[in-house]
Amino acid sequence: MKDKDLQFDRSCHVLYTKACKKEIRARIALHYPPAEREAVWERVQLKYVEFLSDWRTDLGGKKNFHNGKGGNYDCIALMTYYVVCREVTSLAEIEEMEGNLFLGAFRKMKFADCNKPFFKRLMYKAFGNAKRLCDRWGDFKMNVAPYEAGKPISYEFTECPTAEFAKKHGLTEVMPALC
Repeated sequence: MKDKDLQFDRSCHVLYTKACKKEIRARIALHYPPAEREAVWERVQLKYVEFLSDWRTDLGGKKNFHNGKGGNYDCIALMTYYVVCREVTSLAEIEEMEGNLFLGAFRKMKFADCNKPFFKRLMYKAFGNAKRLCDRWGDFKMNVAPYEAGKPISYEFTECPTAEFAKKHGLTEVMPALC
């Protein structure tokens, strides 16, 4: 089934990213014979649409920066894959898939020494901006530790729509693999 044929409200939801689709299809190819792969992928797609049918509609669609690569909807797609392919997948595999999707941006920053004052200030500003955007959408509850020159900087999420989704659908065992 083509992605454009999936029936869900695109005014408030977004489709999983191309990278997520590629990651899931690669894992399906690892676990299933060629004759079954397309049918399994279609089951994943249909379950994704089913999950979105009763999911919150206030997450901002494409406008919300948390809905990009490795974000809310990719996590839902990974949970969908987990549900459909539970007999052949593992939480370690889900964790690896999420890492492949989300951590690429951090790997690109490997040249930055985050212990240097310039990068610490820059990261603190980035965390502050992320918190403002979280507050704007009301999706994540984020705390940013105050900036102190000689101390490490940190942030934490205390609420997350992906965790709400996991609780609602009995998939809390997947959350450690996604966070």
